[in-house]
Amino acid sequence: MTNDFEIKEMADYDIPEVLMLERNAFGKMAWSSKDFESAINSSYDHPFVIHKAPDSGVAGYSVLRVLAPEAEVEDICVSEDMRKLGIGECLLRHMISVAREKDAGNIYLEVRSKNEAAIGLYRKLGFQDSYVRKGYYRDPVDDAVIMVLKL
Repeated sequence: MTNDFEIKEMADYDIPEVLMLERNAFGKMAWSSKDFESAINSSYDHPFVIHKAPDSGVAGYSVLRVLAPEAEVEDICVSEDMRKLGIGECLLRHMISVAREKDAGNIYLEVRSKNEAAIGLYRKLGFQDSYVRKGYYRDPVDDAVIMVLKL
């Protein structure tokens, strides 16, 4: 699967494309340009972009935060027209690998309770429900399911 995709560290020049995907996916809860700049310049954040082909646009991106012994998926998104191609799984597997390399014992994430596709992917890769934050998300209101993967 990974032979079809190229994952690299996010760079400043990726931010305009990443922001378009972020805003389309997350609306009012979207990260800002400064959030991504901060992640790129952080010693504990690991932002990645993924391309379907080396010279194609950004198909998806993610940000993993590692503060060993824990890691957290801070952000993950796949372009709407590129979903169901394994891109999200590829990004997630890459983040799991990085978390292991950085000696994290657990990876946490939060996901909208109604995002069945994402929850299915997370469970497929071994994440388990930990607890629920009622009414956490806005526009529309939804619960956040906190999930954990023990490495």
